[in-house]
Amino acid sequence: MHASAVVDDKVYAMADRGGVAYDTQNRAWEGVGCELDMGWRGRACVVNGVLYCYDYLGHIKGFDMKQGLWKKLRGLDKVLPRFLCGATMANVGGNLLVVWESEGGGKEIKIWCAEIVVSKNEDGELFGKIGWSGKVLSVPKGSSIVHCSAVAL
Repeated sequence: MHASAVVDDKVYAMADRGGVAYDTQNRAWEGVGCELDMGWRGRACVVNGVLYCYDYLGHIKGFDMKQGLWKKLRGLDKVLPRFLCGATMANVGGNLLVVWESEGGGKEIKIWCAEIVVSKNEDGELFGKIGWSGKVLSVPKGSSIVHCSAVAL
C-alpha cells in the first residue's frame, strides 16, 4: 500500500493497482472504482471532500468523490514546481498544505512548503491560490520526507 485517506466514512488504501475501501458504516471492505484506482499515485489528502494528489507529470489534481472524476487543480502551473516525487500533503485548516524537497547544494536538502486555498467554481472545476510559500528548513543530504500530518492541539 502506497497511500491512504479517509473520505466520507470510508478508509481508502491504495496499492499500485487494486485499491480497497473500508466502509465504516457497513463494516465491509470493497474495491475502489477504476477511475480512482488508475489516477491515485503518491501521497494524498482530503480537503472539503476532494482527494488531492499529484500525477506522473507533477501536477496537483483532485478526485471529486461525488462525481467520480479526476480534475486538474488550476491556477498553480507557473507558481509551484512539478512534484515528480518527494512531496506530501496535509489538510491544514481547510487548506491544502504541500511540503516538498529540493536540492540545496553541498550537503543539504531544502524543505519547502506552500499553503494553497482550494475552491470549486459553479462548473465543478478546481482552483488553487497560494496563501503563502517558502523554504522552511534545510536538512542533511540523504534525508527525505516520509509523511506529513496536521495536528490540532
